[in-house]
Amino acid sequence: MTEIAVVHGNYLAHGGGEVVAERLAETFDAPLYYGFGDDDALPDSDTEHVSLFDDSPLARWKESPLVRDAFYAWAFQHVPELHEYDVLVQSGNEPGWYVPPDDQPVVKYVHSTPRAAYDRFPDKGGDPLVRAYAFTTRVLYAQNLAYPDVYVANSELIARRVRRYWGIDDVRVVYPPVPVDSYEVRPHDEREAFFFTFSRLDESKRIDEIVRAFADRDDRLVVGGDGPEADRLESMATDNVEFRGFLSESEKRDLLARAKGFVFAARNEDFGIVPVEALASGTPVVGVRDGYTRYQIRDGENGLLYDRGSEHLAAALDRLCESGVEWDAAAIAAGAEQYGEAAFTDGMREAVTEARERVRIEP
Repeated sequence: MTEIAVVHGNYLAHGGGEVVAERLAETFDAPLYYGFGDDDALPDSDTEHVSLFDDSPLARWKESPLVRDAFYAWAFQHVPELHEYDVLVQSGNEPGWYVPPDDQPVVKYVHSTPRAAYDRFPDKGGDPLVRAYAFTTRVLYAQNLAYPDVYVANSELIARRVRRYWGIDDVRVVYPPVPVDSYEVRPHDEREAFFFTFSRLDESKRIDEIVRAFADRDDRLVVGGDGPEADRLESMATDNVEFRGFLSESEKRDLLARAKGFVFAARNEDFGIVPVEALASGTPVVGVRDGYTRYQIRDGENGLLYDRGSEHLAAALDRLCESGVEWDAAAIAAGAEQYGEAAFTDGMREAVTEARERVRIEP
């Protein structure tokens, strides 16, 4: 058997989960397998990326979550090309259908438990279709939970979900890797008079809440990112809101370094890499008191928390403009060091070592 492979769910977009999968592959100098993909979402890197299912006739419907999930439940169970590896590191839930050989250690990195089936179900379970989908997911996916030898969660919040919803008590926490030492940090009195937000423009990120909060303000808001909500958001925005669309890494870093503050309103965020990037830039984060965001922000010190609602966000923006925060830019950046790349690398190597130990048999 060869050494290690990483297997990720999809490469249909390039978000935080894909960044983690790529860093996993780099950490172990491993190939990166994935289910369905889109060439535009693949990074330009030295890592070998291998699609498992893009040659399937069903690939034409890969954008449909229902078709994709049903196909993965069938196809991921038996993937002979993964059997040859000494250790398998899974990123996300889709590869969880894979049934490993009995002597193959498996490490599962959990970005979140399936959202519609668990943490979002109280809000969405009134829809009969959602309820049927969620119930089916809970019943069928439960059969897979015994396969991993080591569970790793991307935050304490996700570790709690793994314990609560899946009944797995032994969960490590390894934060996603952020190159925190590589960001430009400018003093707050050298910042420009605008706020910045950046994410995929979809409903769960609640960019609409941010746009509404700026409707009656003199401050400028710069919105980075693209997605299905782009047209709707632009139609509701006032003249002080600027949409930049796709941003290169250098453009994003430049805006983080120049902005007065970073605004984040995602619903029940699992971790949130971009808020950490903002903190690493010494930029105060104005974030919703929800998901893991409430734990990343130390209210009044490295940013401000607000209760859900545009009116509450507007009040928090007023507070930041009037009083700032206690920590200066250097202190905010120093506080982000716990999310650095070295901690991720060490934590994942320890997880693989433990998985190898757990499958070892000594008669």
